[in-house]
Amino acid sequence: MAHENNAKAQFEHVFEAFRGFQTVQVIHLGLQLGLFSTLREANPGLTPNDLAAQLRLHTPYVEKWCEVAYAYKLLDRDNAGCYQLPPKLDTVLLDTDHPRYLGGFANGFFTYGADDFRRYPHAFVEGDVYPFQEHGEGFSAWVSSLTHPMQRLVVGKVLPELMGAELEHGLDVLDVGCGAGELLFKLAGAYPNCRLTGIDGDGHGIKIAQGNAKERGLNHITFMHTNGEQFDQPSAFDLALMFEVFHEIPVSARADVMAATYRALRPGGALVIVDETWPDDPSQLRDPAYSFSVMVQFSELIWGNVVATENEQTHLLTEAGFTHIHRGDLGGTFTTIYARKPD
Repeated sequence: MAHENNAKAQFEHVFEAFRGFQTVQVIHLGLQLGLFSTLREANPGLTPNDLAAQLRLHTPYVEKWCEVAYAYKLLDRDNAGCYQLPPKLDTVLLDTDHPRYLGGFANGFFTYGADDFRRYPHAFVEGDVYPFQEHGEGFSAWVSSLTHPMQRLVVGKVLPELMGAELEHGLDVLDVGCGAGELLFKLAGAYPNCRLTGIDGDGHGIKIAQGNAKERGLNHITFMHTNGEQFDQPSAFDLALMFEVFHEIPVSARADVMAATYRALRPGGALVIVDETWPDDPSQLRDPAYSFSVMVQFSELIWGNVVATENEQTHLLTEAGFTHIHRGDLGGTFTTIYARKPD
């Protein structure tokens, strides 16, 4: 009997995972076809017939999509058979500027993520990687769209709490792993007195950043296509940033990147890191605090990325010479690290 109960529990655990996967499928389809955005604008809601008519879709398919989305708590339904979005679901699925936006992740799971996952069986045999920078310009733009809401929190909350007055006065800022440059664009808007430089080994991201800077008239921001360990501008910056890039630095290059970043800072300069953290003890892997780190690690395994533990992060910083290391968290998901180069 105990064996049967265990089998039932395991079945339910795996079955719930299948339901979760199908929920993401329903979300992706709803975003792709405009079903969610159309329902957001409808008050009090739409019947499947009306929804299908507005979008020129096949009514029986739309009807079943609505029913399944209702079953998965992605839609509400009234007594008249009209469907509408539950409160705040539009924030999570459609508001691309909100820190809790997840719609872009749903789309990525069935495009770039699916392409990457097809490489996993071969990679597990051969150990190959398919690095971030080889995915193409569209991929770099997609990643930028995912991260920019969290960048708003960094610029609007994290950095002001750490060094707001200094930023207002004007600092020389280096963004290591700047991607498409969105963090620096936000900094330029919030702190116009700062002088900004972004570097990245992803040429696609740098191309996007340079194009957007020109389009926005932000010609005072410098973008350079170079890896962090190759950057050589000693004592040129007051603040260095690493936003969601620490775990993307190849393990073999991390010490050199930290050393180059340390050299680039003036005495007393600060380093601010926002990243995931892997548990030092594998027994912590089921702790909800590490849930996002686990998802990121598996999704980015094929990129060659390795999420560092707290001990590894601290060791790299102290070996490079950083002191006054303080850790925090952002939204209970990301680790924030603040460190200084001694005066």
